[in-house]
Amino acid sequence: MKKTIIFAMLIAIMTIASPVSAQTIVKGHVVNERSETIEYVSIGFEEDSVGTISDANGNFELEIPTNRKNDLVFTHVSFQKAVVPYETYANGQQLTVTMKDKVFELAEVVVGKKNKPQKIAGKAISGPMASFRGKGKADALEWGPVFKSKKDYVISDILLTIKGTSYQWCVLSFNIYEIQGSKYVNILNKPIYYRLEKSNGKQRLDIQPEETIVLKGKKKYYISVAVIDSDRYGILDIQSQLKTSYARNITKGKKRKLPIGPAIQVKGYEIEQ
Repeated sequence: MKKTIIFAMLIAIMTIASPVSAQTIVKGHVVNERSETIEYVSIGFEEDSVGTISDANGNFELEIPTNRKNDLVFTHVSFQKAVVPYETYANGQQLTVTMKDKVFELAEVVVGKKNKPQKIAGKAISGPMASFRGKGKADALEWGPVFKSKKDYVISDILLTIKGTSYQWCVLSFNIYEIQGSKYVNILNKPIYYRLEKSNGKQRLDIQPEETIVLKGKKKYYISVAVIDSDRYGILDIQSQLKTSYARNITKGKKRKLPIGPAIQVKGYEIEQ
């Protein structure tokens, strides 16, 4: 019988317990410069155990221990980082946080003449079924492998096999980071979300990014998947691979090395030099 590897959305080893007796509760709403709500914004303190993610309507609630007096940081791949000083949220008042749009430079690339997608990542031995478990909210963990791009590519497809789920629906988030020393720098300009419905059952996801995502030769990357929203506490079963991976807390950046991970495949077109 194949063993089932359960990967909890809330892993105790990746968090630091904080006092529950004395806290400030901060609630609020995140919008852009046009007063439109921003979904799934990471909110918290840099290099700290305190953090959360806004919901699909831009609303958030965060419990902050009284011994924390740092600035509150809001991050999202499509917007400039926003910072709320301690003095602004100290009284626990309702906040409206406005994030400014990033200015992106569109990549100009020429795809190779062969014009056939090549597998860039995901060459590994298939493992047993693996699972995300949890509510998919404040302490979302992203999970995935590190890979090296041998040449310059434009990503065409991100593939992942879903084995089943107990959620009626959940939202998956895919992220791609360039590893620069100890830093994970997100190279996306737009979020990659996928709403998964239980009624669809077992399926092979083939996500084709809307933006041009360029991978540079000889650079190391980390690609991850996370359950960032759902209708209930549940389980998402996915195909795994026997390859070193990392589980990383989206809001806190804490990570843990694992001998197995989600079988995420990345395909792309080689760029002509």
